Amino acid sequence: MTSDAHSEPDDDDLEIEINLQPVPIAAARLIAVGAVCRRAFLELDPGAAAASDDPEGDRFDLTAWLTEEGLDPHVSPAERHVLNRRIGRLLPEEAEAFSWQIEAAAALAWSLELLEDAPPLDQPIDPAALFTLLPSPWDKTRPFRTNAELLPEELIAFERERAELWFWRASVEADRSVVTGREASDLNAAIREVAAESAAAGFFPEPIGNDFPVAGHAYRTISPDMAETLAAVATERLRALNWLCGVSQAWDAPTEPT
Repeated sequence: MTSDAHSEPDDDDLEIEINLQPVPIAAARLIAVGAVCRRAFLELDPGAAAASDDPEGDRFDLTAWLTEEGLDPHVSPAERHVLNRRIGRLLPEEAEAFSWQIEAAAALAWSLELLEDAPPLDQPIDPAALFTLLPSPWDKTRPFRTNAELLPEELIAFERERAELWFWRASVEADRSVVTGREASDLNAAIREVAAESAAAGFFPEPIGNDFPVAGHAYRTISPDMAETLAAVATERLRALNWLCGVSQAWDAPTEPT
């Protein structure tokens, strides 16, 4: 894709060089992301905190467990900041942002064959169900890391491209809702063309109302809240797959179209 959110995806994207991360590295990254998400949910979900006699102890366990398992090198600086902050010390927006990385974890879990099917892009993952598939304090993680396997490169590359198309559609929705005149006409034409081409290539089902389909509806008809949710899903899924495919070297790098 070009850097212009209004531009259509470029066919040259299909020529992006894929260099998958080593399997143990990908498995370690998934464990680290899972731990960070658990930490974020401790801050955000009163029910989760109430279910624990000691939420601060749970947070401490996450950090101590990652250290004991030798996973510190796989924790990014931003993630370490979140893990090390005591319960009640994270800003709400920080906790919210890191909680969305559960969607990145879903993409990695699928790539590592923990999920049978790629998680849908038009709905968020169930965090509780995903957590049951991942090691948790104080599980030994070496078997998980050494026995992990990645799906074939072509399947992961296909899913990365699918996520990028969805990211593009999510990115232009805010503009689509406010532009008028020729700009609106051009943007709607781009959406119509990309939706048709994406369906023809097998990335998504047939368009609805000349738009990407979302649970049986045209993307443009979803509520602002749902649009915000799907934008977060798209951002995190693409973040994970860009990193896994070697398109982005740093996990903390902003998610951007290629």
